[in-house]
Amino acid sequence: MSIAIRKFEEKDIPYKVNWINDKNNNKYLHYDLPLREDKTLIWYNSIKNRADRADYTITYNGEPAGLIGLINIDQKNKKAEYYICLGEEKYKGKGIAYTATKLLIDIAYYELKLNKIYLYTEIGNRSDQKLFEKVGFEKEGLLKDDLIYNRRKIDRYLYGLNLEKYINKTNVVNSSEIEKFNATPIHKLSEKLKNNNFYIKRDDLFPISFGGNKARKAMLFLEDIILKGCDYVVTYGSSKSNHCRIISNIAASKGIPCSIISPIETSKPNYNSKLIKFFGTEIKYCTISEVEETISKKIKELEYKGYIPYFIQGGGHGNIGTQAYVETYNEIKEYEKNNGLYFDYIFHASGTGTTQSGLICGQLINGDNRKIIGISIARKNPYGRQVVLNSVNDYLVSKGMDYVNFDFINFIDDYVLGGYGIYNYDILQTIKKVLIQDGIPLDTTYTGKAYWGMKEYIKKCQITGKNILFIHTGGTPLFFDDLEELTNE
Repeated sequence: MSIAIRKFEEKDIPYKVNWINDKNNNKYLHYDLPLREDKTLIWYNSIKNRADRADYTITYNGEPAGLIGLINIDQKNKKAEYYICLGEEKYKGKGIAYTATKLLIDIAYYELKLNKIYLYTEIGNRSDQKLFEKVGFEKEGLLKDDLIYNRRKIDRYLYGLNLEKYINKTNVVNSSEIEKFNATPIHKLSEKLKNNNFYIKRDDLFPISFGGNKARKAMLFLEDIILKGCDYVVTYGSSKSNHCRIISNIAASKGIPCSIISPIETSKPNYNSKLIKFFGTEIKYCTISEVEETISKKIKELEYKGYIPYFIQGGGHGNIGTQAYVETYNEIKEYEKNNGLYFDYIFHASGTGTTQSGLICGQLINGDNRKIIGISIARKNPYGRQVVLNSVNDYLVSKGMDYVNFDFINFIDDYVLGGYGIYNYDILQTIKKVLIQDGIPLDTTYTGKAYWGMKEYIKKCQITGKNILFIHTGGTPLFFDDLEELTNE
């Protein structure tokens, strides 16, 4: 997710006219409606070179998403009035307004050298007031009958923000809020298939909520939630989802309410679902076909109630999730350097794709020549491979790097069996062997399936005499869902 602000330009006029005329936006605005493009062009030409205002367009992933700026800039008294308006509904509830406001504050303080920004808001505009207060604006007074609009007398609050105080307080995230953890361990396995040397990276020991790749990603999401000032988390996943369990735990640890949208087709009681309920998370069930609509309704409901919701895609998909495994790749590089070792292959369970895309991006950034093999636990090609490629390129472009093609994507779908959560006798045997010989629990949905798939792939491709790293991406609670079958098998 890329949020930026740039100078308002003539090409933005149609967006402004549409946004201001939208009844979802103009309830608390005081324009002479309807706004027209010809009059707005005249206005633009009259203000574009003025020094007493600074008008910007908010962009989200490069697309215009709203308006923000400063008017009545008073250099003598070092203050200005702040305004903001987001555009279409799809841009709301993503933390865009909060982030854009932070960017504007930096301009006000560092470029315009202002000491204070202020704003006026109708007393009934509670949702915006919640944003202002999250940013750090303080309510300075009530102005009775402050404005007359459409023959209506309007009471308004005056809010102010001391910029120096704000900058000193929020220039960096309080380090005590986001704990940093050491690299997860890598050690050798007893596996001897085809004379290869097998190692495992124990991301299941990442020290949050039973660990795993979703825990790594969750810590970066938590940092983003705090930076954006959001106060409600919404995400999506099945009842078996490690992602949903960990997000629920992280949210609960910070006292942030959380809601999970879960497809009823895959919602069966298990240890992850029990833990999700234990953390006090709201679970909203719907059919798979209704997921997108249910998410949208939930976010609108929260915004109406005055929350600033933060939506996380299923599995932690997106550049933040990818970043978590760029960092993991760097941990692997450090291990290799310290131990005089080089892994020819890195295997892992591939689900939503960001774990694999992060590892691939790490490889590309470092210019390494090795194979990163994602063993699909559910998705089939060509869709599965395309999702990983899209994630890789989204991340690379955000870092100013060139696109890559399918040559870099090894997404293996030969071992998904019947789909998500489906396993066979050989997977159970694999889990038993690894637990007995190495003391490491795997599960039938993710890691056990991927470990079995890795061995089958090695046999199929006749890979011999190589150093092979398997990343244990977590899911320990799911091991206990299978324990009875393992012991009775």
